[in-house]
Amino acid sequence: MDSDYFSLLPAVCVALADPKQSPPDDTSLEKLLDWFKELPSQSNGECLVQQQPCLLDFISSVLKCKTTDPAILSFTLKLTGLLAATKKGFRLLEKADLLVCVFEREGWCVRDIWEDASVRSGWLQGLLNMLKHQQALEFICEKVLIKVILHLQNDRSLFVSSLAKLVLVHILNLLTSSEITNSSDASMSPGWVSVTSEINGAVVESLNSEEHPLVLQGLRLLSLVLSQCGEPVRSMLWKDVLGPLEILINRGSESLTQPLMTVLQAAVKTSLLSQSECKVEELLESILGSGNGKERFQCAALIIKMENCPEALMRKAINIILHPLPCVSTQSQDSAKEINVVLEEQLSQKASCISLLMQSLSGIEDLAHNKYIFKNISIRSVTSSVMVLLKICSGHCPSSTLHINAFTHMIGCFKVQRCGLDTLGALSVYEENMDIRQEVLAVLLEYLQSPDSHATVLKKAFLATVRWIGVCSPFPDLLQFISHDLFPVLEKRMCDLRWEVRDSTLEFITHLTTALYGNSGYTEALHTSGMVSVLLSSLADVEGYVRASAVIAVGEAITSSFQQGELINNTNLLVKALTQLMTILSEDTEGFPRRAVVKVFTSWLKRPHPITALDQSLSAALSLGGNDFDWEVKMHTLELAEVLMEKTLTCCPYTVQIYGSSEKTHLTQALSKLKEYGLFDLLFNSLFDCDRPVCEKACSLLLKLRTLIFETADFDQGVLVLAVCGSRWGDEVQSIHLNKLHAEGSPCVANGLNASVQRMDAIKDMSLTRILQLLDLNEMQRTLSLSSDHVINSPRSLMEDILTAAQQSEENIVDCY
Repeated sequence: MDSDYFSLLPAVCVALADPKQSPPDDTSLEKLLDWFKELPSQSNGECLVQQQPCLLDFISSVLKCKTTDPAILSFTLKLTGLLAATKKGFRLLEKADLLVCVFEREGWCVRDIWEDASVRSGWLQGLLNMLKHQQALEFICEKVLIKVILHLQNDRSLFVSSLAKLVLVHILNLLTSSEITNSSDASMSPGWVSVTSEINGAVVESLNSEEHPLVLQGLRLLSLVLSQCGEPVRSMLWKDVLGPLEILINRGSESLTQPLMTVLQAAVKTSLLSQSECKVEELLESILGSGNGKERFQCAALIIKMENCPEALMRKAINIILHPLPCVSTQSQDSAKEINVVLEEQLSQKASCISLLMQSLSGIEDLAHNKYIFKNISIRSVTSSVMVLLKICSGHCPSSTLHINAFTHMIGCFKVQRCGLDTLGALSVYEENMDIRQEVLAVLLEYLQSPDSHATVLKKAFLATVRWIGVCSPFPDLLQFISHDLFPVLEKRMCDLRWEVRDSTLEFITHLTTALYGNSGYTEALHTSGMVSVLLSSLADVEGYVRASAVIAVGEAITSSFQQGELINNTNLLVKALTQLMTILSEDTEGFPRRAVVKVFTSWLKRPHPITALDQSLSAALSLGGNDFDWEVKMHTLELAEVLMEKTLTCCPYTVQIYGSSEKTHLTQALSKLKEYGLFDLLFNSLFDCDRPVCEKACSLLLKLRTLIFETADFDQGVLVLAVCGSRWGDEVQSIHLNKLHAEGSPCVANGLNASVQRMDAIKDMSLTRILQLLDLNEMQRTLSLSSDHVINSPRSLMEDILTAAQQSEENIVDCY
């Protein structure tokens, strides 16, 4: 904070301490605290309390005021903690007796203000801000503030409760820090000896409580300590809580399953897991083996997501996760017995049946994403069970039913369908499933064909189909499946009344084309089946999102049509596609399709084999994209320009180590080519655009260009001339040029405005290098990198706002009288 900011601080303190003034909003106070946090790193070892004694007066005034606003008191508590975060500041505050007054609440003149949650949270945040050194910890221990903090962790305010737990964890970490443990004075602080046992005792007491909220708070604090504290605190606490944890787990309370699993998950990630006496694995097994089916499934679902989980425990959890599938998808007598014993009640009720199946499917999907190796379990049978489940959901009922209620719950349930399709897609990673891929594709095709399929279900079916086709590409019947079975369905879906379905279909075609890139058989089928014509027709869809997806799909289709730089059929397709894409870029009223067009052009330009027909449209594309009213279109156009620059400049051999005349000629030719494309007009217009990201990107590209030109030895800097009249950027450049002449005392501008206007008229052309020299691109880049609100969020602006608000408040009081 600069010295001129400090000059405002005394007045700000007076305004904030005045009870007649309305306090600033919470955001302004928090921003002011943020600036105070940065001061220690900028003060060069000087103490802020010494520099600004008005802060001590402010704290004292707020505490003595009988009508202090809770927001101001909360701010004062936090500020006091920040000032006491340095040892020197702590000593000065202690010498002034302010620490005791602030944190023991003895000096507060408004007693009932503690009932305000913002004050309690401010008190805790103040302690947390202060806990940076040994003296602060000693103060908390000696003043017996631990009891207050422990009480606040059960506060009715969730924010206060969470903050209290953070303070307790911070205290425990500070107690075990090297500064404390190596201190020769550690034995002189009897309060420290009991702090750890006091916190541990409070956790144990909470876990033994008959009150459910207290048990929850104890479990939350325990999980926080396990995940954020080190040894020996962690082991000491675990030894104390092990007995109560066993009792809670054996009690089998459904509402405690999740918090208990959170505690055990934290324990698994520590060294406690490898210590047999800590019984972490035994506790996990106890949860799996106790309680009702819902709790077991909840626990199993959490266990399979755990890292470093013991293999034996993982297998038990997987068996539980897999159990419902064979029960509803096979006709074995063993499964029937299991249904009657374990799952009868869950499967007979719709809500629990759907929840159970979705948990099972989601668990399998998680395992498949990690490519978990199933032991003693056939992955083919698991996949087959998922397929049977999906068939039941679409209305196929096996001849022998095990539980008729389960089947009726599943038919048409798109929640299970979506979950099942996700799982089936994830199972494509296993090579053991390759033998049943045709069966899988048949199930997926049935979903794609069904007129009853929900739009979101169709999207999931498309995604699963792409995943299976991607891994099935070697099998000989794939192309026949795509041509004869899949393409007709896609053509039909492109006429669906629901725009979401049309959009998902186009996205699927794009993904399919990408997955089978380089497959000449697929590319030929794409063209001969008439699918490309369907894609081109979709460019005129009534929905903007669909047109955008159609643009991307057409772009991928064109890309796949090029093999070693040649189009498979003819160039008519490319010409037709380019014409329609340029029409969208120039005439479409929605931004999504226009953005998609520029992105497609960029992807084509990045190809190792250039699409020569694109060259004729690049100039128009840069002009249209650069003048678009959508800032994202302009950004994508600059990305297109960047690729064009790289392609054009790197194709020229001017980058050899010794720059000769040949190299200079090649660079000149490359720059001339970029000028023909209109790239420089685009960059300079974008540099003065109203959207900051656009300006920033253009500035970055011009800096690259400037570096390249000025590093080329003996480059003729006047050879490339640009017209500066009649353009937005030209006026800006001329103005900068005249300002520089004026600063240099040039006679051309000594006669005032008329001479300046004449001079501007006279400047019609200017070399590229001269323009780059005139523009202070480095300063522009620095300014553009700042946030758009960096001025209004400065400390000066913040303090001025507070003072202005206080002045207006005084004027309003006078007006009332």
